[in-house]
Order: sequence, then C-alpha cells, then structure tokens
Amino acid sequence: MAIVVERETLHPTRAVAALGELGWLAVAGSASLGAGAIHAAAVGVHSEHRAAVVTFTVVAAVQLVVGALALTRAHRWVIAAGAVANLVVIGGWVMAKTSGISFIAGLEEAETPQVADSLAVGLAVVAVLGAL
Repeated sequence: MAIVVERETLHPTRAVAALGELGWLAVAGSASLGAGAIHAAAVGVHSEHRAAVVTFTVVAAVQLVVGALALTRAHRWVIAAGAVANLVVIGGWVMAKTSGISFIAGLEEAETPQVADSLAVGLAVVAVLGAL
C-alpha cells in the first residue's frame, strides 16, 4: 500500500509564517547572532592590536545580545536600537574596506573584503532588513 501526500506550493509568505509568531524578527535575530559569532571569531585574528580586539569584542557582544533579544520578543525600541547598531557595523565595514578606520589601531589601512567579513556584513544587512 502506498501513501500519497500532496505537497503545497511553496510561497514566500508561508515560509515566514512557518517561523511562528516572531516572523521576520526570527530571521533578524538569527542573522545578528551569526554576525556576532563571526565578529567574536575575529577577535583572535586581530589579537596583535588591543583597540581592534576591544572593537570586535564590543561589536560581537552587541550583535549577540541584539540577536538573543530579537528571538525573545523584545520591545520594539530594543529591536530598533539593534537595527541602528547593525547599521553602524555596516558603516564601519564600508569604512574599513574603502579608507580604513584611522582611530582604531590595526584597522587604519583599507583592506580587501574577505569571505568572513563579507558574510558578517551580509548578515548585519539581513538583521536590519528583518527588523523593519
């Protein structure tokens, strides 16, 4: 005996609905967690420069906290503040890749985008868009 199961057509709104009550906040929170994890790993890569270590530690902590709060249905102002924080991170990435960040030792010179930092900024963009 064979059992036939009909598949529903995948529709973009059904995929978000499958996330439950959080919807896009689940996407935003997960993206922020991912970006924070990448920035936490970058601490070791930049260990020769204390200012860079502090910067990546703060960025990682903020993104991890924002991600966790988004997944626990935080107040809207917390989500907005997290989106602003991720926008600042995106701006910092653009600055680091185009002209360098002169006031952070170890990041003074522009560098080419790498896979990890490009993925981190992509996740930050998703976190901002998901929070809208």
